[in-house]
Amino acid sequence: MATLDILSFLISEEWVSGEVMAKRLAISRAAVWKQIQTLRKRGYEISASTRKGYRLVKKPDLLDADQIFSGLKTKWLGRDMHISAKVSSTNAAALSLARDCQSGTVILAETQTQGRGRLSRPWASPPGGIWMSLILKPEMPLNHVYRINMAVAVALCKAISSLGLEAGIKWPNDLLIRELKICGILMEVGAQVDRLDYVVVGLGLNANNDPSGFPAEWRTTSLAAELGHDIDRCVLICRILEDIEAAYEKMESKEIYEEWRSRSLTLKRQVRITSPAGDQVGQAVDLAEDGALLLRVGDELKRVLAGDCIHLRPLEAEAL
Repeated sequence: MATLDILSFLISEEWVSGEVMAKRLAISRAAVWKQIQTLRKRGYEISASTRKGYRLVKKPDLLDADQIFSGLKTKWLGRDMHISAKVSSTNAAALSLARDCQSGTVILAETQTQGRGRLSRPWASPPGGIWMSLILKPEMPLNHVYRINMAVAVALCKAISSLGLEAGIKWPNDLLIRELKICGILMEVGAQVDRLDYVVVGLGLNANNDPSGFPAEWRTTSLAAELGHDIDRCVLICRILEDIEAAYEKMESKEIYEEWRSRSLTLKRQVRITSPAGDQVGQAVDLAEDGALLLRVGDELKRVLAGDCIHLRPLEAEAL
């Protein structure tokens, strides 16, 4: 018997008698007590009463596989999960496993020592965030892989909205709340010629982090800072995986594209796009179905498939 069985009774935070748990699990009350002690050693605060039984008072802010699995309702995403205290990066760990694992495998870590974003820029990954990578093996043309990024971005917005917060999408792969970065997405592809072997999708979400610990120029926030209290990361991870699975299964539909476009914070903005080809400044006119940004530069309409996007403030735009 795993502590997961006991945790599934306690997760409601109501009193549950040891006798009831023992009977339903077909074990002794001594075995129940032993598993309660194991949970306490892992940081769970559990009250005990001779008349009422046991009640979960407080959960540790740790990535707990038992708690995640007890609440996870996905069919395939996250059913194989690897949780580490520390990794160089979850994407690096995922890439090392990608060819030999099943689609839907999830990598989670409390911290990353070499977290990275676009163009291999460093990404701060202190304890309290959600640093996660998904290994996906879709049967789709290589030139449709942008659909995965759309689906994941839409799903993350929905998961965040379950907390009472509204996040929008900054093209191509950031999520913002009040113009402050809350989450980044990094997608890496393994392919041969025109055949897609696997996709690793990394996401870094500032959950219970203190934004003051990040450089001011990063303009970041966190879920806890926006809400005024910490959130249960394990519960949110379940919600994220469920929403991603649902969006992924219909990612080829126009519905996902339209929702991705409707959640854009970049449309109609004056922006600066930085890429190896140089900088371009213009108005973000539209987002194409293939994920391209349609940028009006002077009298010319350009398609931009990749690059760093900076939203210009009104005074910045006027100065150009």
